[in-house]
Amino acid sequence: MWGPLVIAVLYFVILIGLANYFLHSRVKTMIDFSMGGQSLTWGLVTLSLALIPHGSGHTMSLWESSAMLGAAVLWWPIIVGGAFLPIMMFWTGPWLRSLKVETVPEAMGLIYGDKMRFLHCAIQIATWTAIAMAETLATAGAIYGLCGGILPYAPGCILLAFFLMVGYIIFGGVLELVWISTINVVVMTVGSYLALFFLGTWLAANVGGWEGILNTYAQANELWKFDLFNFSPEIMFQVVIPVAVLHICAGGVAQGMYIPLLSARSDEDCRKGFWICGLTNVITCFPWVIIALAGMAIPAFAAIGPKLIVMEVALKTMPQWVYALLMVSLLTSVLSTGSAIIMGNATVFVNDILKGACNPKMSDVTRMKLMRPMILVCGLLAAVPALFAPILFPVFLWAFSFGIPLFMIFLFGLVWKTSKPAAWITIITTYVVNFWWTFATPAWAQGPWALNMYPVTVCSVVLGVVLFTLLPGEPGLLKRNADKKAAALAANNG
Repeated sequence: MWGPLVIAVLYFVILIGLANYFLHSRVKTMIDFSMGGQSLTWGLVTLSLALIPHGSGHTMSLWESSAMLGAAVLWWPIIVGGAFLPIMMFWTGPWLRSLKVETVPEAMGLIYGDKMRFLHCAIQIATWTAIAMAETLATAGAIYGLCGGILPYAPGCILLAFFLMVGYIIFGGVLELVWISTINVVVMTVGSYLALFFLGTWLAANVGGWEGILNTYAQANELWKFDLFNFSPEIMFQVVIPVAVLHICAGGVAQGMYIPLLSARSDEDCRKGFWICGLTNVITCFPWVIIALAGMAIPAFAAIGPKLIVMEVALKTMPQWVYALLMVSLLTSVLSTGSAIIMGNATVFVNDILKGACNPKMSDVTRMKLMRPMILVCGLLAAVPALFAPILFPVFLWAFSFGIPLFMIFLFGLVWKTSKPAAWITIITTYVVNFWWTFATPAWAQGPWALNMYPVTVCSVVLGVVLFTLLPGEPGLLKRNADKKAAALAANNG
């Protein structure tokens, strides 16, 4: 079953080739490569940003989780599209832009100094390499589904995932990433909803349509799985709260998430399309969950299990070209996220470590020469471990949780108060708690408190607020900058 895989690979090779052909002449400097020359219009910002946080979390993780938790898992994208993305587009993105920085760690350095900047670099690269590894595995899973298992998952599918992910960004940098993601978000929307239409046609002819699926769930006393507002304790503590905290905090200090915003022409281009961005991020998740829930109601399909249920349903109920388009849609999601993470890590490596820490006088030409090799290195850092072991859920949560205290001190230092002692005590104490809960969870920590993100969040917020209130410091960086501009303006007018 090589046909769908060949179609998918040709699609991405042609798309990458066209992007390189049309964009190559526009990429001449480091700012062109890593920030798109800060030329992105609101439409490009909107559609590319809708896809960058998508990834396996909005597709594979959702449909697999829906087998146990039902349609309420869709609060994952609802929170991302309705809270995380607007926060970035209206506030944190424009705040970073006002600081005239190229990376989030560089902004952290402006607030707390170089030591905090380099700590942020280490956390950024380590934790988001783990997430890139997850996206590499997810991309390999989509490739495996495309070829029906003919190409071995490891190393074949993983290696092909690596080449596609790196190819997504290595020729044209941010412009390539943004333009391909913009096209792909349209392809993904059309592909996933077209697949839903063909599934509905097959259901009507074979199992009594969607009503037949609902009746199956009703007979099993599981009709609640189609209730979006089933706010059970499992949904609240395993989906709603973790997604809100981890996306807003970990994503709020992640370089890859800010790529379209830092590359926009203006703050207005960051904000203008927030409704389209949020809604697109949300609605492109619904088909995957609906297909999975329908498949799990049909014994012949459900036997394969929730992990591969969407592939099984699509393969058995849709024409081959629709199946190929659906798998391409899945690839667009995981490739865009994984490539953005790799691009973000490579930018931090070059700007903050090789230049900021090792050679502050490094020229723009040298930085530009280093970017493409560093993209390959960052891609390999994700792909090589993926060949040997999958990511375990506790380690995944552990990686994300490192961003929670970083985001808190980043937010405090920008808009409230800059206190180096408070920041360092908060970071060190919270990381000790994170290690403790991840590798030696206290016996008395039961239920949701057994997950490291809950004590880490409480420690970050409570300790941070108390310390920033009590310990000495300066007004937040944004306030200080505003005061300097006002003073300069007054001096000029005087």
